[in-house]
Amino acid sequence: MTLNNFTAGMIAVCLITGGILPAQDGKDGSAGVAGSDQAAEVIKTFGGRGALADGSKPTPPEEALGKFTLRDGFELKLIVSEPEVEQPLSLAWDARGRLWVVQYRQYQFPAGLKIVEYDNHLRARFDKIPLPPPAGEKGADVISVFEDTDKDGVFDSKKDVITGLNIATSVAIGAGGIWVANPPYLLFYPDADGDDVPDTDPVVKLSGFGIEDTHSVMNSLTWGPDGWLYGVNGSTTTGKVINPATGKAVAWQGQMVWRFHPPTERFEIYAEGGGNTFSLDIDAVGHVFSGTNNGNTRGMFYPQGSYGSKSWGKHGPLTNPYAFGYFEHMEHKGDDRRFPQAFTIYEGGLFGENLAGRIVAPNSLHNLVWASRLERNGSTYRTVDEANLVETGDRWFRPVYAGLAPDGAVYMADWYDSRLSHVRPVDDWHKTSGRVYRLQPKEVTPVYEEGDLSKRPAEELISLFSHPNRMIRRRSVLELGWRGDASVRDQLITMIDDAEGVQTLEALWAINLLGGLTEELKVRWLTNPDTHVRRWVVRLIGDEGNASGAVATALSDLALSESDVQVRVQLASSAKRLPSATAMGIIEGLVQQQDDLKDPHQPLMIWWALEAHAESGRAEIAAWLSRVEPWRNPIVQEWLLTRLMKRYAIAGGDANFQSCAMLLEKAPDESSKTQLLEALQSSFEGVPMPVLPDSLTEALKKFSEQLGDSGLVLRLKSGEAGALVEAQRAVLDPKLPTGVRAGLIRQLGASGDKSVIGTMIKILSLDQESALKRVALQTMARFDDEAVANGIIGRYGSTLPAEHGVRSTAERVLAGRPHWAIQMMDEVDKAVIKSRDLGADVVQLMLEHKDPALNERIQKYWPGIAAGSGGIDLTAESARIKTVLSGGAGDETAGKVHFTTRCATCHQLFGEGMKIGPDLTGYERQNLDFWIPSIVNPSLELREGYLNYVASMKDGRKVIGLMQEQTPRTVTLRDLAGQVSLLDRTEMETLEASPISLMPPALLTGMSDEDLRDLFAYLMRK
Repeated sequence: MTLNNFTAGMIAVCLITGGILPAQDGKDGSAGVAGSDQAAEVIKTFGGRGALADGSKPTPPEEALGKFTLRDGFELKLIVSEPEVEQPLSLAWDARGRLWVVQYRQYQFPAGLKIVEYDNHLRARFDKIPLPPPAGEKGADVISVFEDTDKDGVFDSKKDVITGLNIATSVAIGAGGIWVANPPYLLFYPDADGDDVPDTDPVVKLSGFGIEDTHSVMNSLTWGPDGWLYGVNGSTTTGKVINPATGKAVAWQGQMVWRFHPPTERFEIYAEGGGNTFSLDIDAVGHVFSGTNNGNTRGMFYPQGSYGSKSWGKHGPLTNPYAFGYFEHMEHKGDDRRFPQAFTIYEGGLFGENLAGRIVAPNSLHNLVWASRLERNGSTYRTVDEANLVETGDRWFRPVYAGLAPDGAVYMADWYDSRLSHVRPVDDWHKTSGRVYRLQPKEVTPVYEEGDLSKRPAEELISLFSHPNRMIRRRSVLELGWRGDASVRDQLITMIDDAEGVQTLEALWAINLLGGLTEELKVRWLTNPDTHVRRWVVRLIGDEGNASGAVATALSDLALSESDVQVRVQLASSAKRLPSATAMGIIEGLVQQQDDLKDPHQPLMIWWALEAHAESGRAEIAAWLSRVEPWRNPIVQEWLLTRLMKRYAIAGGDANFQSCAMLLEKAPDESSKTQLLEALQSSFEGVPMPVLPDSLTEALKKFSEQLGDSGLVLRLKSGEAGALVEAQRAVLDPKLPTGVRAGLIRQLGASGDKSVIGTMIKILSLDQESALKRVALQTMARFDDEAVANGIIGRYGSTLPAEHGVRSTAERVLAGRPHWAIQMMDEVDKAVIKSRDLGADVVQLMLEHKDPALNERIQKYWPGIAAGSGGIDLTAESARIKTVLSGGAGDETAGKVHFTTRCATCHQLFGEGMKIGPDLTGYERQNLDFWIPSIVNPSLELREGYLNYVASMKDGRKVIGLMQEQTPRTVTLRDLAGQVSLLDRTEMETLEASPISLMPPALLTGMSDEDLRDLFAYLMRK
């Protein structure tokens, strides 16, 4: 192609100096990024995995084009290639139909940063957070715009709009400017006149997106029809973003879909889970999809507020610990190879029935492009492969993006490199290659002919609501909404009332953007004949977060009468966001829809709606369950009751335990009571039994006695032949009650037979069985066998999740024996286990082995704990804190959050928190000279009753904790995780009080001045 006023620049950032140096094929550009010995060693020794650079040379663009084989009737055109584009990652289009290309040339190391730690998944921890442009280090990423000025189908003009970006993954144009995903930031470049010259430096709209893994960062900015800007987060990064609308932090780990509302600056997680989400598409009716790096699927379908599958140990837990379930990827029939990372649904009108509604999914790993039919599967979808669209023998073909364009074609960004895998900490990527292709019907030249939509009159924009290309329709809606022209309101209302054709839904979206969705219209359109209009009215009501009166009544009525399951799913989604009284009216209606019992999504959607109101709607739930009918309802029985009991039990606290008692009291029959008691009992397996209401304690005692008397448990206790083998099969049987399985696990441990270790390790690999995993871990601690440590460490990053105390239990087991502790320290050295995640009592337990070599390694990571005092000058720290506190008043509400995360795991205050350490409510809470020494160096004064004891067992392990109970025969210790160890004195060599507090020293480390003021405001409140 020919470009006006363009000089090709082959550049790459030299990460040693931050300067610009010529890229060199095959040279390692990673030598200067190591900021620690550990990072340098990983870079030097890590064996790369996957599709790595093979030393071959790129095929020239036109020659490579000739190597493609296409399905009959399709044609592939080379639109742009190197040197005009290098490492193109994503594409976007503006109101003028121009093509925007994000060139990810800085990948894979951010400019100006040093890596101080790598973990086993090559997630990096950097020495600092990069500053946003223009203050930060300039990177090599570029955003360019291409235009077909003479409308002949050839892009003949290029302009570099934004340069010097540092890990920029995608761009969206609209709402007054240019939006850039440049983690950790969402940047907004104002451009009011649309001349591609930003009016000011960028505005940081959001910050806090993770950059641990630059192939997995925030990406795929996409405008939704509701006016929100959507994006996704990859699987191996985390995030903590302050919602500007509320000032509250939104934190997550791993893959999810997020969105940001420019007018109100609201930020939220839209849905969670999936593969490594590095694509996003919102189809013609507003459904949200992404591609995946998984196999045997084409991607993920995301109902609003849903939770999806992920690799829990590697990618972290869901944000909701009470989800108690998740959705899988869409079912698939066809090519089962991984991975369809790029993903778009074709709705452009150019290909006719050959491609209409199909998923176009390039596979960069296998150098081809799939086409898959999308079929309804209840409320969700399944996919079926059709003939491949594109194939090539060119290993360098790496299509990383596919998108529908305003001209009706499908455009693909080709990374073009023999290397694809990120699993190598060496920058030998081919920096100077890249192509953009256009997939089009044979002998048809796609041309965009609608002009500048941002300048077309409102009437003309409305006429485009029926355009065959989804991109044109959506942009017309958005431009009308951004313009704020309410003069067309009546015309749009008429279109929706008429409910004829695709323009009906577009008109609804436009009305919403113009602020015209009144209460009267909501009620009216909840019975609109168009299914998608009904669904979206429900969605928009939920987004407002409020519904009462006639709207609330209409929602409840719709829940009872709605015939389309996708509308019912949205009713459940919106119920999560609405006030409890309104939500319960919807839920009561939804559970009457018995056809949804076996739907792949709806039963869990109803549970998530109910769970959202478990505490705020406690009274409404109790009133609902006071009637017999819900207890007879199959959806309620199979999906809600036991989850609700577990939700209250695991959350804990007096109010929640009273709700557990309420459930048991209202259960109308013995079968329901047994079901609830099983859920309650399983909630406490492997953790200490809290103080419960008397009615619960008595009922649970009787239930536990019945479980303990189960035939197999008694046979195992008596040593009956064959019982050991039978019990090992039984503990893996999901049909058995959790309490029976837990009892069998403990009895298997008591047998002392090492053959049971393999079964225990299998339990660690089970899905959604946190209670059993805790019990199995505690039981395996008895066996001095390296298979135990190997089994735990081998699953630490996969099936041992951080939530519900599973991982912390594993850490304490490993710390209990010196050789296991050494193995755990090996994993700390490799950052497989993060030193910052290990509790102070775990570190202290390792120190109790008194192994000089082990202690030296511990000193490296936890010098304060090793010293026993936090290594802090108490006088100086006290003066500093007092000065900070004198600088202003704190926020009690924000302080409660800090207390919950830092203190409530051990201490109670105002009736909330755990009872491991002293209850703080009655202390001298207005006295800083009480608070500061106790927090900064808790070992200075150890209260009687809260001494830390260390038991040295004859089998070689050590157990640490507070003395909970002792008898002439046993000692019961309780650790900081709340786990209780009942120890036989005959198996104990020594029991000694430790001079070191279990409370970690320097608990205030890392808190800002504002954080400190907030925390002390809560601690000292009257």
